[in-house]
Amino acid sequence: MSTLADKTPDYVSRSGSQYFYAEEGVYRISSHWGRAATCKWRLQTDASNFRNGSKAGFAKWTHFYKDNEVEKLYFIQKSLFTQKYEYYHKDEPIYTPDYVLRTAGETRKILRQLKVITTETKWAKYIPHDDLEDLRAFLINGLITSNKTLQELKRAY
Repeated sequence: MSTLADKTPDYVSRSGSQYFYAEEGVYRISSHWGRAATCKWRLQTDASNFRNGSKAGFAKWTHFYKDNEVEKLYFIQKSLFTQKYEYYHKDEPIYTPDYVLRTAGETRKILRQLKVITTETKWAKYIPHDDLEDLRAFLINGLITSNKTLQELKRAY
């Protein structure tokens, strides 16, 4: 953040996020990340990047992708950085046709299901299985690589 220490923001949002425009991209200082207005910001950082509850991030102009609620623009993959399942845009270089593209709303629904599958166990007592991790892997893979519903996948296991 020392790069921005003596600069005045080019824009300050109603929620207090500060934006600093540069030739190669935009810096943002904010206390909230994720979905912000019409943008989806994912910040990968460590604790040393905090200042007064805020975090600073930088995005190249070329890393801004089309965003809307109706087109199938998003896929889900496990993040190597956070080790959690996260959404990515189809224009990301990591996209392969192995992953199903979904709308933003469909993607949020699948992410909620993945969180339950990966963090809870009570859902599994209704599915005959010998290995919880195998069941989890089957459901997760099915949710991110097929259009089958969670119920269909549970019945297929």
